[in-house]
Amino acid sequence: MIESSNNYINLVVLGNFNPAILTHDFLVNVCNFDFGMEPSSKPSDIPPIVTFLEYGNITFHVDLGRLQITEKNCKNPKSSQLPAYLDSYLKKLPHTPIGVCGANLNYNMIVEKSKLDTIEEWLKSNRTKFCETLQLKAVNLEVSFSVAQKEGKIKKWLLRTAISEYNASIRINVDYVSGSENTVKINFNYEVPNLDRDKNLLTSITTDYSKVVDLCEHYIGKIFAE
Repeated sequence: MIESSNNYINLVVLGNFNPAILTHDFLVNVCNFDFGMEPSSKPSDIPPIVTFLEYGNITFHVDLGRLQITEKNCKNPKSSQLPAYLDSYLKKLPHTPIGVCGANLNYNMIVEKSKLDTIEEWLKSNRTKFCETLQLKAVNLEVSFSVAQKEGKIKKWLLRTAISEYNASIRINVDYVSGSENTVKINFNYEVPNLDRDKNLLTSITTDYSKVVDLCEHYIGKIFAE
């Protein structure tokens, strides 16, 4: 049995952006977003190299190489409005060069101690077990240890794999929370490259965003629940 709470979701696009375009007027009157409030932070009158707007638990960040939209403490990640915001924002700027898009889902998770012990044993001596558990042909695992009294204790680990559809990749970072025996922080990253060749690949994180959440739940469930 596992218990989880979402820390944040963010969607990130790498490309060439103009931070001056990100204004409250652009989001509301051009993109037709309805936040029901004014932003708590406003850009200065000086042409910016970074613009940051915050609407409650949702933030927009644009710098010269990146657009990032974040939602904190999302109770139902599958119903988040972030994919719609990202899709609309980019459609209003069709000539903006973009290259890579990623979705990050970050959670704190309480896992049964016996299950974490099993996972630690896999990481130390039987890493092929991850391939069997996830039913994947290829997995890349990196494990960091802290050493005290000649005994190595796992601090964090990183799992990478590829998804053939959209030529996407998945990265799962797991950090053990200090002071807790059964709490881990998990960041699930889904990334799609080559948007400079085919912008339609972006749909895997906008139109098909729910499938990203399904993948996240699938892999986390396979590792920590089964």
